[in-house]
Amino acid sequence: MSERRPQVVVPTIPGLSNLSVLARGGYATIYRAIQDSIGREVAVKVENRTLEGERDQRRFLREARAAGQMSAHPYVVDLHDVGVTADQHPYMIMELCDGSYAERLRAAPLTPSETRDVGTKIADALAVAHDSGVLHRDIKPANLLISRFGEPLLADFGLAVLAETRETSITLEVHTPAYSPPETLRYGSPTSAVDVYGLSATLYAMLSGRPPRLQPDRSPSVLALLELFEEPIPEVPGVSASFIDLLRLGMANDPLARPSAGRLRDLLAELVLERPPGPEAVRASARVPTGGYAQPSAGATEAG
Repeated sequence: MSERRPQVVVPTIPGLSNLSVLARGGYATIYRAIQDSIGREVAVKVENRTLEGERDQRRFLREARAAGQMSAHPYVVDLHDVGVTADQHPYMIMELCDGSYAERLRAAPLTPSETRDVGTKIADALAVAHDSGVLHRDIKPANLLISRFGEPLLADFGLAVLAETRETSITLEVHTPAYSPPETLRYGSPTSAVDVYGLSATLYAMLSGRPPRLQPDRSPSVLALLELFEEPIPEVPGVSASFIDLLRLGMANDPLARPSAGRLRDLLAELVLERPPGPEAVRASARVPTGGYAQPSAGATEAG
């Protein structure tokens, strides 16, 4: 006899119908729904917790303000509306996307060209956010979505911090260790350098198929995490050294050594993706006679 699963209670949200679960997590449940007024499919994020106290209300308002400020950017998920259900669960109605880069990576890593394109666009979104005093603080493949038109979109400003409402008491609880810099392990006011590290680590994972240091199945202690930051970030086969060096710069242990999001965007846009020489190229160069020259093959470099 099979065990009966508990019935899922679908929330009632004004103006929406046909809600069905897309994803569940410890923080929120995501539903697909129809916006009745215009017949549009949307995504609805309903938080699992309720707004029971003033701190919860402040945090939800901070999230709504941050998402609202950023939703007009072409590479940020569009926010349509926010509210609170009858039983006090906050919700956000957003653009429905085709998936995330975390899902995409389960199939295969991205090419250097694809990764550079994603990085340039998301770095631009971060640069605008930082200029507005908004930090994201949880950049990772799962928070980079893919629009229905194939464009990368930055999602989930739910952990964002507006400059005028920073709460250092929640600094440690909002980060994903595999994509977080060493300063997040210490209490203190976050800076935009946290987002630069997170994006650089995410781009590295897109190229390699795994985070730069932390194993996905490991949950190390704080001390073990700090030791991991002393390990070098390895090369990625098939990816030019210049690309990896740029990402290493974005993941510098010293926050002051990292470029700004705007500078990272520009460096990515200017990056020429030279293909590392393969065995065939090495053997061919060894056969070039003294005083001669080798004709470069088509595709020896990838234009920037």
